[in-house]
Amino acid sequence: MRLVSSPLAEASLAEDIQRKTRREIPAENGHGSIETFTLRNYSAGLSGLFWRNFFGPPFVRMFGERLASLPEDCRKMLGEELVLVQPYELPTEAGTEQGDARERALIEQLGTGCFYDHTHHTPPTRLPALEDLSKVIH
Repeated sequence: MRLVSSPLAEASLAEDIQRKTRREIPAENGHGSIETFTLRNYSAGLSGLFWRNFFGPPFVRMFGERLASLPEDCRKMLGEELVLVQPYELPTEAGTEQGDARERALIEQLGTGCFYDHTHHTPPTRLPALEDLSKVIH
């Protein structure tokens, strides 16, 4: 995160990243479909929770006390404004019934407005307040 001055880092299996960050939409000519992004980047919000989610200052501030209220088995403070949220132990749990249920519960607790709605294909309504990131990520 420091190396690239990013307030967000996510890690998961490729299939999980694919299903949360991309979707198929009908082609304009009515034949077939095209792949598009759910969200272009973190300035547009979050596309979901992944196996490991490292939230820096803008996201820690956006979530506020909701982040601190997450169960301790999935939340780890890594610094003053750096938090790891890990919904499940193994990346292979992503996409399973239990993994999806845990993600939904944590998203509900953090605030559904902070995340892309995959059911209705709508973007987040709450966005992080981004600033000059070189000043906030040390």
